[in-house]
Amino acid sequence: MSQLVTKTRKTLKELIKATKELTVSRDADVFAEVAFNFDCESLNYGAVQRQAGNFTIQYAVSPNPNSGNTAPSVTYDDVISTFDQLKGQAFVDAGLILLSYSYEQSDVVTDPKTGSVSIAFSINITVTEKRN
Repeated sequence: MSQLVTKTRKTLKELIKATKELTVSRDADVFAEVAFNFDCESLNYGAVQRQAGNFTIQYAVSPNPNSGNTAPSVTYDDVISTFDQLKGQAFVDAGLILLSYSYEQSDVVTDPKTGSVSIAFSINITVTEKRN
């Protein structure tokens, strides 16, 4: 796996963790990365040949089953707001250049028996490594 993929995966895990611990247990809501899809390509950027990556990272958020809550304690808006606020510095600190980003809220699923609501969403980014 390339350094670009490794750095991007680490940066996103740290950045999203800033909002809510990514844990699954009886004591916490389920907030999990469910897919990390990517493809890499060659790119001419600033007269330098480098590798760029297109990443789609999918997440699922569900309330703690024992809490009695019908919605998770963290919302889609909470996660996206945190990503928006921290993305610039997080990618710079990782030696990455964030070329583009977009968000997709996929599904809101309601369990008919419990009324529990789960959400799924993805963050799509294109990045390249910073070169001196």
